[in-house]
Amino acid sequence: MKPLESFLLLTIFAANSISTADANSAEANSFKTKQHLSGSNFLRLFLGIKNILLIILIYFILFFPKVNAKSCLSFLPYGYNESYVHLPQSASFCVKQKKTINKYQTDNYGGRILNHEFAYNKIQIFGDSQVLGLDIDKIEEHYLNTLYKKNNFVIYAAPNNGPYEVINFLNQNKKILQKKIVIAFNFSTDVYRVSNSWEPKNFVVLKDYELDEILEHPFKYRLIVFKNLLLNKNFTLSRYNNEKMQKLFLNSSQDILYKNLTQYFKELSGTANKLDLEIDFIITHPYWVYSLDKKNNKLLLNKELNNKVEKLICNSFQSKKKKIKILISKVPEILELNELTIDKRHLKSKKIKLKKYDKLCYD
Repeated sequence: MKPLESFLLLTIFAANSISTADANSAEANSFKTKQHLSGSNFLRLFLGIKNILLIILIYFILFFPKVNAKSCLSFLPYGYNESYVHLPQSASFCVKQKKTINKYQTDNYGGRILNHEFAYNKIQIFGDSQVLGLDIDKIEEHYLNTLYKKNNFVIYAAPNNGPYEVINFLNQNKKILQKKIVIAFNFSTDVYRVSNSWEPKNFVVLKDYELDEILEHPFKYRLIVFKNLLLNKNFTLSRYNNEKMQKLFLNSSQDILYKNLTQYFKELSGTANKLDLEIDFIITHPYWVYSLDKKNNKLLLNKELNNKVEKLICNSFQSKKKKIKILISKVPEILELNELTIDKRHLKSKKIKLKKYDKLCYD
């Protein structure tokens, strides 16, 4: 392989990795790639690579075929508007990962639209990539379909869209909100995103105003990624494996996690009262409560760890008001590896089953 081709492939790999990684939080700073470039070091680096950059730019301009939204993207596009993270607005596109192709259609606010053929009522759903449905195309495949069979879905969700970003959306777009909504809390990552140190801009490559242009010219996404890496931006290039994620949770202060979670839930309750909303609050267990059984090539539930997770869930989310109803995902003891999504950081939608809060926390 020629040097230029190798470099281009490396850049593409970085772009794809970043686009699919929902970083845990600033509490997990070891997930970030940091480049410390002082003035003189940066100058020497720049002088050393400026010719390479020029070649790459010329290559893209002259030889890279124009791609538009009619062709499938190799990454899921999402951008940050300084308040919340969202998909492209009023768009239709597809994303291809390996041999899997998923189609997306969005409304004016970046909500993913999933429709039943004969349903007319819609329900609005908010959260991150787990509830977005990275592995599905049809509403019948979504895990919430069993609860809302007679509703169409509009899912205002995106990778790295944390719990407080959801609250920001509700406050800024209250004119479009229905009386009853659904909010999904992905415990895998949201447990860290409720920290005061969480900053979506540290983990989202694109600004929201760049999304339309990226749909028309996807190759520019790679240039933006490369530019940000050079300018000392911090983006997630990889995620810890399950074992390290488990250690991260166990080594974190449970008191601090509890304080952050209860403070968030208090603010969500206040938002529900202020906006007169009824909320179904859906909590999904973290994928990292499972450990890999290499001998049988399966994922086995770490029961001791899961007990700690569930204790934190039950203690932190206690709704005494009728405005918020809590449901929690069930936890199978064994999972097949192919029951995780391609990125291995989300449960496939078909594996998520829900039960009432009381069944977990009081039985």
